[in-house]
Amino acid sequence: MTFDTNTVSAETDRSSRTPTIVKNAASSHFSAVDLDGGEVLARVGEGRYPHAVLFHPDAPVAYLLYISSAHVEVLDLERLETVQRVDGLGTMPVGSALGSDGDLLFVGTAVDLPEASDPGVLAFAIGDDGRLEPVGTRPLSRSSGMRIGPDDRLYVGQKTENEVLALGADVEMGVDARIPVGAEPHDLYVLADDGLVVVNHAGGSSASFVDSDADRIRCTAETGTNPHGFAVADGPGYRYGLFPAREDERVAVVDLEAVAAGEESPTEALIDVGTATGFAAVTPDGRYAIVDSYEEPFVTILDLADLSVAGRVEVGGEPLHVVFGPRGEECYVGNMERTDLAVLDTRPLADDRPADVTVGRRIDGLGEKPSGIFRPEVDQ
Repeated sequence: MTFDTNTVSAETDRSSRTPTIVKNAASSHFSAVDLDGGEVLARVGEGRYPHAVLFHPDAPVAYLLYISSAHVEVLDLERLETVQRVDGLGTMPVGSALGSDGDLLFVGTAVDLPEASDPGVLAFAIGDDGRLEPVGTRPLSRSSGMRIGPDDRLYVGQKTENEVLALGADVEMGVDARIPVGAEPHDLYVLADDGLVVVNHAGGSSASFVDSDADRIRCTAETGTNPHGFAVADGPGYRYGLFPAREDERVAVVDLEAVAAGEESPTEALIDVGTATGFAAVTPDGRYAIVDSYEEPFVTILDLADLSVAGRVEVGGEPLHVVFGPRGEECYVGNMERTDLAVLDTRPLADDRPADVTVGRRIDGLGEKPSGIFRPEVDQ
């Protein structure tokens, strides 16, 4: 098996601040953005179908994954330059995860592994400087979401097998458990304190909560059709999980305390927001959430105290992906039609004035379809 691991010299000095990285789904690059300053710092990376970003926990690097050109780049976050490019990842690398110690990078393919007819997972050792060295492969089935679980194992969705695999998070990637879940497991998330892995079922209207200690489903929650994304609202008197839905106008609100107890019907509400959605973001106090739209030019504000629609904000285009800033005073909104990020002034939410939330400014100069916002301190 041969990988092309080209090392590139970084020539341009950049600010030492760690930027936010925005994926431009219809362009050939990501954008490095200073959110506070409201400016694009640089175009970074080069490839077809930019997809995902992982930030190393210690080294000042990020890993940029491309689906169509099937490669990963190591980005120096201080210089904002690619220092290594690893080609030949097979066909459609769609999942990625960093080992809990930051010593391994895992990449899962939806079609073939390199020089193989089966999909599966690739493992790369990470050096002290963040660069990658291929160290292993594991043929499996069609991979989707990937996460390091609460038990430090690697969990991989198997979309055609309707199961989640728990693998050893090492170069061998041995299969520890096969856990049946719902139709077409897609997104995976982790509730570390509960020992749970959250699994969205893209082929249905539910999500599973996998008990990592017992290697089985603890409970299943009803959602809208084709649930996508997940956010936690830890608010006054409740702890909810929010599931947007790609083919439904309802956002599911799931009682996470009921999930932890293994109750059969933990879904608290299905809130009609008037559009299909993809992602949700929650204010730091857990009182409000903002959800995007697959079809309409607005985002929706949810009041989680009474599980209602509290308002909408027109942002134009087709807003997709929402991320709050560290103080919760601004919310950044991607877009599938525009080439900017809308920045919502969400300070009125602290005073329970959702009707006063507005687009305070915009960050221009991004690529086509800037629809993924990756902040170093946010678990994507």
